[in-house]
Parts: sequence; structure tokens; C-alpha cells
Amino acid sequence: TLESTQENSPGKSSRAISLQAWNPNAGYLDRLRNAKPGERYAIYLEERSENSRNPGFYVDVAGLLLDGQQPDIGLRVLSNLAELELENVELLRTLANRLVEAGRPDLARPLLERVLDLRPDEPQSLRDLALVCAALKDYQRAVDLLWRVVDHEWDGRFPDVELIALGELNAIVATCGQELDLSRIPDKFRTNLPLGLRVVLTWNADDCDIDLWVHDPNGEKTYYGAPLSSQGGMISRDFTGGYGPEEFLLREPKPGKYLVRINYFGDRRQTLLGPVAVQVHIFTGFGTAAQEEKLITLRLGATRETLDVGSIVIEQ
Repeated sequence: TLESTQENSPGKSSRAISLQAWNPNAGYLDRLRNAKPGERYAIYLEERSENSRNPGFYVDVAGLLLDGQQPDIGLRVLSNLAELELENVELLRTLANRLVEAGRPDLARPLLERVLDLRPDEPQSLRDLALVCAALKDYQRAVDLLWRVVDHEWDGRFPDVELIALGELNAIVATCGQELDLSRIPDKFRTNLPLGLRVVLTWNADDCDIDLWVHDPNGEKTYYGAPLSSQGGMISRDFTGGYGPEEFLLREPKPGKYLVRINYFGDRRQTLLGPVAVQVHIFTGFGTAAQEEKLITLRLGATRETLDVGSIVIEQ
């Protein structure tokens, strides 16, 4: 379990985010978990002979090594993904996302630049690169890329991605502490809307339908079938074709526990990677100087699977 606690300014709530770590059921991981840290790389090399063409193998092993405080070896294992299929966008996105989670957006950036070259017709290519640029404090490039998402008419299978990008753009402008060139952005689009709680779900593969559910302290479930909650929570339109993002927003969360779940509704894809990889990004104080966030990568198995990702506890 990953946990963080944010203590806010006087008069504000404290927020704790708890996420469930991905725990795949694989024999090679049992061997690695039971081995001493100094023995793990040799075991990985043994297991690789039978799993060399299995991308999930590298994701799983790298995750264990990274979580086990062996970042150099973990990154070395993860780099094998890029060598399997250099033009495979799904693999490149998966590798980039895992590098971001490992705290290496600098290594993710060239991969996402390549994704943008390969898939310029998908708004997620621009958005993913923009967020990595923001993590690297290249705020001008981040804002320019997000504005390209906003200022374009995308295919109908990417509903309301412009609104999500616009919120992220304005949050960057409000919190980056730098003067940016916003001359191309009309004034009517330049309003920051800070949020007490924000949850974003994305995934790496096209032709997948994955749904974000948030259960609040009132017992309400906010999801595509009930997109507005009584306390003002809102979920974005349903992505049924691929990638996301799906986003939950709540400006002033009431005290209590919020449970984040994802539902693997359907899958029409043919893919090398196997189980679809998803990312859940949870923010408190989004768009403010007090922003805190947690990011986790998961791989889903069978369709119709529902998974508890984690929780956020808002205390008075």
C-alpha cells in the first residue's frame, strides 16, 4: 500500500491517499520476491529465456525491482520494452508511463515524442507529452501542447478531452511560478478552477472500455451511469474506445473516505502486451500550491473485472 498525507493550511482539511500496489500472480515473481536483493538480477536472467517476448514480464519484474529500491536494475529491465517493437505505440506508452511512475520523466519524454510522431491524430499523444514536459518544468511546451488539444476538433471517440486538457493547462499556468506566452489562448479560456479532489484514469490500449467509479462518504457511486453526485462530484463522459482520460472532479470534498475503483467493461483489441495497463492519478488540492498527487500503474486481467484501486480520506 502506498500512502501519503497532506497537511493543508489552517482551516483546511487534511487528506490522505492510499493506493493498492499491483500484485500479479506469476511464478517468476514468486522467485524474485523470495530472493535476496543481490540475487534478483541473476534470477531475472534465468526467467527471461522463457519470457523474452512477453512485455508483461518486463513490466512486472521492473515494478518489483523499482518498488524494492533497486532503481538502476529496474530501469534496465524496463528498457527491454522499447526493444520488442520500436514502432509499437502501446509498448512505448506503457514504458513511458512506468518511467513517469518511477520518477524518471526525463527518460519518458523522448518516448512520448516518438508516440506523437506515430499518432498525431490522437489527442492523448499531445496530452501525455504535455504532462511529462510539465513534470520537467518545461511549462511553456506543456501549455502549448495542451492548447493544441483544446483548439482542435477531435474524432467523436475522444469525448470532452478538450475540457480535461483545458483544466490541466490552467492549473499549470496558475501554479508554475513562471511568466508564459499565452498570446494564442483567448482570455475566455484562461480561468483556473482548483479542486479539492481529482481522479484521472487512463490506459495504454485502443479499443478498450474501462470505467472509473468513485464512491463517496454519502454512499453514492459516481460513474458514467450517474455522472453527478449530490455533493457536487462530477465524472467526465464515458470513453468506450480507448485510452481515456476519464476524470472525476470535486471542488470541496466533505470529510470521509472516498473509494476509487475501475471496471474493465470490454475489450475489442488485438495486442502484444496482453492485459491492458492502466494508470490512476489521484490529486488533492489540484491547481493550488498545496497540490499533492499519487500515481499507480496496474494491469487488468479479464474483462468485467472490477478492481479497488485505493482510497482518499478527507479529515476535518
